[in-house]
Amino acid sequence: MKRVVALIPVVSAAACQCDRYRCRTEDAEYVYALEEMPSQDMIECMQANRAYTPRGDCKYCSSCDGNVCECQGSMACDTLLPTAAAVVCIVLGLMLCLLGVRSTCSWYKRHYRVKPYDECEVRTWEKKASVAIGLPCCGAVLFVGVGILVWMSPSILDQAGGFALGG
Repeated sequence: MKRVVALIPVVSAAACQCDRYRCRTEDAEYVYALEEMPSQDMIECMQANRAYTPRGDCKYCSSCDGNVCECQGSMACDTLLPTAAAVVCIVLGLMLCLLGVRSTCSWYKRHYRVKPYDECEVRTWEKKASVAIGLPCCGAVLFVGVGILVWMSPSILDQAGGFALGG
């Protein structure tokens, strides 16, 4: 049963043949076949968008609508790298957050609890609360924010009018 379910996306992806291509500019939309002689406006449209090859087909990947394919940029096609970068940023942010919590607990114990002299070994960077607590917390907010921004960037760029880096 798993094999049948796994083949369904392959069959649906193969059902769409790129018989025609669509190239859009701010002013116009061109639908053409590779066998046709393109007009000068079509050539300018393809040259303005890096997702198209000089021949007119897609360089990276395409979205298909009724056998009419619209080429997408490299950022829209590559989802692994942004996802991995976002996960790494969020994990680093969470680790810095844990360091900030640990430093806060240590700072609290050092200032508000009486401890034996032997256990009061304090590193130089732990003496200042701004360094021991502030920097990890600021770094955590920065990394988590960047991670969320990178995670959301493909959908943000798509909503902003289809602009994609590299395409």
